[in-house]
Amino acid sequence: MGLRDWQAALGQLVEARSSGRGVEGVLASLEERPLKDEERRWLREVVHTPGFALTSDVPRWWRDLRVQRSARLTLMALRGSQEEVLRDYLRAVPCFTLFFIAEGLAFLAYVARTVTLPHVKSLAELEHALWTLKLAAPAGEGGAPEGVPGLVLERHPAAACVPFQASPQDVLAAVLTGRALPVPGEPEHPVLVAPGVAGLWRPATCDEARAFEACDGVTPLDAAGALPGAPAEAVATLLAAGALRVARPPE
Repeated sequence: MGLRDWQAALGQLVEARSSGRGVEGVLASLEERPLKDEERRWLREVVHTPGFALTSDVPRWWRDLRVQRSARLTLMALRGSQEEVLRDYLRAVPCFTLFFIAEGLAFLAYVARTVTLPHVKSLAELEHALWTLKLAAPAGEGGAPEGVPGLVLERHPAAACVPFQASPQDVLAAVLTGRALPVPGEPEHPVLVAPGVAGLWRPATCDEARAFEACDGVTPLDAAGALPGAPAEAVATLLAAGALRVARPPE
């Protein structure tokens, strides 16, 4: 037996126990590994020891802490479903990082993809977008030139326009104070996340949301300095906010 094979089996047992998926699958695979009988026997026995339980609980606790520190708003919005969603996330997404924000971003993406509770998807997308922008763009970036006909634009790679089903201020106030969340309804309330916005986010107009959506890839302005379905004024405010920018020529 190579030390690597034994270590791999033990590591997979710890990860399976830590994630909550259970060790049965890993134990069943031991017969297919280049291990001696006594080594397989030791691995089957060690999973029932207190030391193995502690070793498995530590990475689970550490992952839980990383999520708690990096996805606070979304966890608050989950309320009574917080433990269930976190448990499902740990089971579905194997441990891949030791860094707080990377774990938080993975959790937020998982929540936005899987949770259907009112307003939770929007909050997860907003929190994800804010972390992404903080990591990608220096504060104060923005102030792009006014839109002119023929100018070719693209979205800032870390900007986002997140739809809410109620006033974002009301949703955030309810989450932070523990009050009942507002009832979802129409129309949508878009939120702009961009480097040139004070505090990095603000409510957006419907025209701005349409302009952001219309700038898919590299998009030229029309003769009026507008984008399809979005007036020139909305394009100008998105340029000023840094949500849109002049497309860079291919290298």
